[in-house]
Parts: sequence; C-alpha cells; structure tokens
Amino acid sequence: MVLKCFSSPDETTTLTFYPCNADTGPEGWYDTCADTLTVFWTDYMKLLLPYLQHVHPGFDACRDNRMDREQWSNLIQEMERDMGNIRFDDTAFDFYIGFAGWITKALSEHEAIVVGKCR
Repeated sequence: MVLKCFSSPDETTTLTFYPCNADTGPEGWYDTCADTLTVFWTDYMKLLLPYLQHVHPGFDACRDNRMDREQWSNLIQEMERDMGNIRFDDTAFDFYIGFAGWITKALSEHEAIVVGKCR
C-alpha cells in the first residue's frame, strides 16, 4: 500500500513499514511476504515524524526502527486524539485514517512493524 498526501508526484524518497515477527533480529530479513506500507518523505516529515519521535525516542529515518504493538497503539491513540481536536483538510484526514487502518491490520497478524531505511 502507498499513502500519499503532500508529497510531490516526482518524489522518490520513501520510508517503508514492514510487518515482522518477534524472532526477526536487528537488520534481519523482514517479512516481505506481508503487505508493506510506503510513505513518501514529505508526508513522513509533515504528518508522522512528531508521533514517531514521541513513541520511539531516537527515531532515525535512515536506519531500521523496530516498534512493538504497544508503541504503535500509543502512536495511533495520540494521532486519533489530535484528529479529534484539530481540523484537518480531507486529504490529511484520509492519510491518517489509512495509516491507522494499515497499522491495526498489520498488528493483527504480526508482533511488530519495522520502519525501513530511507531510500
């Protein structure tokens, strides 16, 4: 799945979200058989970075960041709280709904999600 909101059509730098199992080690092979999520750099910076940094201090988009169910649950709760308090345009709102839905579905089948290296 690819989510795009503010990123330009010619943007090429992305982050990829990989669902993985508990036994996947650092820098290991992630479960690439599972559906991944791709988010373009501009959208990551504008829409996701504050949430990721809050639940995963030291989050670095240029290395692998493994986050467990609890961290993702906290991120989604914060995001949903903000969505209720701040008036978003429809495009940003749809991005957040798609993101939260993908995370929730992925965690129903896997123990963690790794945010892959920037490309």
